[in-house]
Amino acid sequence: MMIKTLALAGVLSLLSFESFAAMDLATYSDRARIDAEMPGRCVYRPIPYQELKMRIDWAFHQGLITERAAWWSKAYGYYPVVDMFSQNIAAVCKG
Repeated sequence: MMIKTLALAGVLSLLSFESFAAMDLATYSDRARIDAEMPGRCVYRPIPYQELKMRIDWAFHQGLITERAAWWSKAYGYYPVVDMFSQNIAAVCKG
């Protein structure tokens, strides 16, 4: 009986576990391409490079993007827009 109870508890804990992984380079660059094509998705006012770099570094240190995605962002001038409530990447915009 104890084994069944432990097995049930284990299954329930796995079902309630929220998987969270940083956005990798392929997903991030694809998201940048999609968001660039959507009118009104991003503000079309260039932001200074220092702000762009700050946003990228913050997203990387929060575990939202991988290191390769951060390097790619800085090289090509894209930055993540993070939703302040869910702490998820809402868009990837060109700086």
